[in-house]
Amino acid sequence: MSKSLLLVLVFVLLRCISVVAQTVCAPSALDSLLGCMTRVVSTTRHVVQEKVYLHFDNTGYFMGEKMWFTAYVVRADGHRPGVRSRVLYVELLNPGGDVVQRRKLKIDGRGHAHGDLSLDSLYGAGFYEVRAFTRYMSNWGGPACFSRVFPVFRAPSTLGAYDPVMDERSYRRRLPDFREVDTLHRSRLNVSFYPEGGRLVSGLRSRVAFQVSDGSGRHVQAEGELLDGSGRVVCRGSSDSTGRGVFTVPSSCDGLRFRLRDARGHIKEFPLPAPSSEGCVLELPPCFDDSLRFSVHGTASYRDRLLGYMLMNYGRVWTCDTFRVGPGYHKSYLRDSLPEGVNQLTVFDGSGRILCERLFFLFPKPSPSDTIGIMSETSRLTPCGKVRLRLRSVPGSVFSFSAMDGGTVFNGRGPSVKSWMLLSSEVKGYIEDVGYYFESDDSVHRRASDLLMLVQGWRRYDWEELSGYRPRSPGEWRPVEDMLYITGHLRSVKKSLPVDSIPIKVYVYSGGSYTDGEMLTDSLGRYAFSLPDVWGEWNLQLKAGVKKLKSRYLLTVDRRFGPPARRLSPYECRALPVLPSDLPLLPDTMEFDTLPLLSLSERLHKLPEVDVKAKRRFTDGARAAWATEKRGQYWADVYYDCDEETERYLDEGKEIPLFCDWFMERSEFVDLSHTPFYTGAFGEMDSNPLEEAAVEAGDVEKSPTFGKEHVEWGRYKGRPIVWILDNEYAKGGGEMAIEVPISERTKETIALFPFFLDEAKSVYITENPNASVAYHYPPYAEDVVTVFVYTHFSPRRRMEKGVRRTYFQGYNVPSTFEMPDYSLMPPAEDFRRTLYWNPDVRTDGNGEAIIEFYNNSSCREIRISAEGVTPDGRCIFNE
Repeated sequence: MSKSLLLVLVFVLLRCISVVAQTVCAPSALDSLLGCMTRVVSTTRHVVQEKVYLHFDNTGYFMGEKMWFTAYVVRADGHRPGVRSRVLYVELLNPGGDVVQRRKLKIDGRGHAHGDLSLDSLYGAGFYEVRAFTRYMSNWGGPACFSRVFPVFRAPSTLGAYDPVMDERSYRRRLPDFREVDTLHRSRLNVSFYPEGGRLVSGLRSRVAFQVSDGSGRHVQAEGELLDGSGRVVCRGSSDSTGRGVFTVPSSCDGLRFRLRDARGHIKEFPLPAPSSEGCVLELPPCFDDSLRFSVHGTASYRDRLLGYMLMNYGRVWTCDTFRVGPGYHKSYLRDSLPEGVNQLTVFDGSGRILCERLFFLFPKPSPSDTIGIMSETSRLTPCGKVRLRLRSVPGSVFSFSAMDGGTVFNGRGPSVKSWMLLSSEVKGYIEDVGYYFESDDSVHRRASDLLMLVQGWRRYDWEELSGYRPRSPGEWRPVEDMLYITGHLRSVKKSLPVDSIPIKVYVYSGGSYTDGEMLTDSLGRYAFSLPDVWGEWNLQLKAGVKKLKSRYLLTVDRRFGPPARRLSPYECRALPVLPSDLPLLPDTMEFDTLPLLSLSERLHKLPEVDVKAKRRFTDGARAAWATEKRGQYWADVYYDCDEETERYLDEGKEIPLFCDWFMERSEFVDLSHTPFYTGAFGEMDSNPLEEAAVEAGDVEKSPTFGKEHVEWGRYKGRPIVWILDNEYAKGGGEMAIEVPISERTKETIALFPFFLDEAKSVYITENPNASVAYHYPPYAEDVVTVFVYTHFSPRRRMEKGVRRTYFQGYNVPSTFEMPDYSLMPPAEDFRRTLYWNPDVRTDGNGEAIIEFYNNSSCREIRISAEGVTPDGRCIFNE
């Protein structure tokens, strides 16, 4: 049904209701309801949300590999292309929630974009999250963005030895946790209650769903009893393997509590949410026949009031009506007349306030046109041999395709394009085994989807915001990026200083290319510049035309639109990889022949030896080589980019902090609060009378630092810190450390120790006790943590007042997937896990496409994945 036709039908329906209802209700009540409905219809027509789905080349990765992906950006109301956004952000987050890589991709007219993330600069294996969003999507928070977690295993010790090994410490105890805090105070047994419709109401019967979990957030099967105030059992309920269950609360719901008993016999009681004294309740039980029925009951104050209800499907208004509750309002629809997927049923009053609301899921009927058929035209699979496939789909369709070595696929858990678009994107949190809800439309699956909607229901479309009951502030709204923009604020340190009508000049340059512009800030100090399509990183300079008090103004740049890092479910962070059963094999099972292969050493061509007669020189370049960050990188467990951290503070309109303050704020494991870190740092300390007495008595020998009191230079997880500055020992080591005299050259290096954050370039942290041995002899007697700090090799940096020098990231240039061409070379050792990746497969007028690629040297079975979205909003995929 088109939007225009729907709008006409709604207005016709509302006008008919108005004529019939004029004799039985006050016009003001009816007009208020009609006004709410009209505003919702108008808003959903003009404020269209966006969705994005990423199809990846594999299901799990090893450190050092590349992660290839194709993005499909669609309208949320029907999943068709045609979004206005042209800039897509893709981020890689480490297990602690830090963004370690970011990509900015151009969305084409079909809503497609493709790119890659490099996994060769990660500091430890673990479960990494990939999320994707447009700037416009960020208006609706984290649940509106795409998110998927991948296991990233250790790099193979030898080429081709793909053992899925993941160091437990590397992702559980190595990093601070910057993800969202779990609001549930967890104990051995926990339960959360979800009343159907949103709330309990005194005197009204209601269904309540519940979720049982343990201290780590895992599902718990348990038996429960609902007790009244006198301890009498009112009803019983049990949770299934997903920890979900449902029970019915009687009309007298004061003082009720729920008693749980798990499989181990642990018993705990939980009070139910406090009921409201007045209101309405909604009941929509899972439908086990061809009809869907819902009922609304209300307290005495609501029974004679005129109310309204509205049914929405992915942001489209499907139907609406007015009604009176009376002794109970009942409504039924033929199931086939309702839209498939996730639906939102809302009951509201004339002010636009929600009285009760819930989501429900209708099984989407499969269609043969949704399938990408794949047929092999190669009968025999050989090492490094050619594979030819014929693909069939909707004529003129575009989709992405991946062929994987089935023997190296270790994790198959994740959404498909269909399950994400139709279900996962409408539900908050991770859905374990989301494909289950698309398997069948029987009573078991309907009951399971009903519990899912009750427990994990999230409102992508806030009805009260759409109706105008709770309007969003204009300053909170992030615009659509239909091209590249530079936006930000001019902020004053003192509120008395003006920020409006101040000229802002911008200069963007890279190499020989250059562009500039000028504009005046608005009343809130905001500025915005549009740019043509540029690729890669460019230099950016912003200058405020302020003649006086330039130091009192700060220029910020808006470029961090990512939502807070969400809390991960333990079910998407499984320690043991799972061999996928849902990833299809190549349809035609092919025989495998063995052939002689060239080893890697045989493929190399050795150059003749060369005699070097010139004498080796020692130049200043040797110090630059010594001071490279490779030593810190070699040992590092944790890495911080101080330049990027500085930009983050400036982007947020904050002043650059002290290095020690930033370090303690950045990592909860660092404690520098009791150190003279910047109070005469590395200077001479007072004498130690205890040490002097021990030397005079002959109990100890005189140390190189005799007469100097030991100073603590910070701790990391309770262990002393050893500071290595630009690859030279600086200070630290703990109370039992044996100090050595500091050379004059080291003193010069120490003088450059960063005072402010922007004076540092990078920080590397390692808990390996051997990391500091090469920098200090004799070794420490305590277990220490080594922190490598690298600077810019310059005096304290000064910034020009009223000027912001930074960078602008244009579109990232997507890499091209490469594979050996064995038609031009003999078979050789080849350890590719992704045999072939094509982000842009196109079918011809007959709906066919031919794909050819070369096998690796050991693959005996090929697993394939093909996904896409058609122009009419259908999700296509291979089965």
